[in-house]
Amino acid sequence: MRNWKRITSQLIIDTKHFKIRKDILELPNKEIKEWIYWESGDSAMVVGMTKDKKLVMIRQYRYLVGDTVLEFPSGSINNNEKPEDGARRELTEETGYICGRLYSLGSFYETYGQLNRKIHLYFSSDLTKTKQHLDRGTRGFEEIKIELVSYDKAIDLAVNNKIVALGSSLAVLLLKAKIDNKEISL
Repeated sequence: MRNWKRITSQLIIDTKHFKIRKDILELPNKEIKEWIYWESGDSAMVVGMTKDKKLVMIRQYRYLVGDTVLEFPSGSINNNEKPEDGARRELTEETGYICGRLYSLGSFYETYGQLNRKIHLYFSSDLTKTKQHLDRGTRGFEEIKIELVSYDKAIDLAVNNKIVALGSSLAVLLLKAKIDNKEISL
């Protein structure tokens, strides 16, 4: 397949935490097309498992969908931060758990038609409980409830569309595949 050629690129919204870009492209058939997308840094997510085999999930209100959703802790990777370090930081901030060893579940583009962000998914069963460090105003208002969910229940929730956050559903199903294939042992 042939690449598309970018003719121009313009930042049309540029804030501290959010950027929208408009590119003018030339397609392989010579057609000119406008492409508008959200320009974003990558993010990281952790599926953490406690010693008693419960997955550390969070429930929080998500404004854009007007609902409270169940998901795994995740967030943006800061400038010059390694994905693993971002994953560790987000897990601790949102849940109060510190993780040791991380296993990669993979890295995926979320919605690459509108967004250029890649999400890095990790698993850790090496957790220590400390204290949450929720953001109460710098970047928003985090009000997060921690839920410990059994491994089997989390798989059931993902398969039955009860975990509606795409990355979280994918993460638990990838974990299951790695466990089934004996790449990760519990």
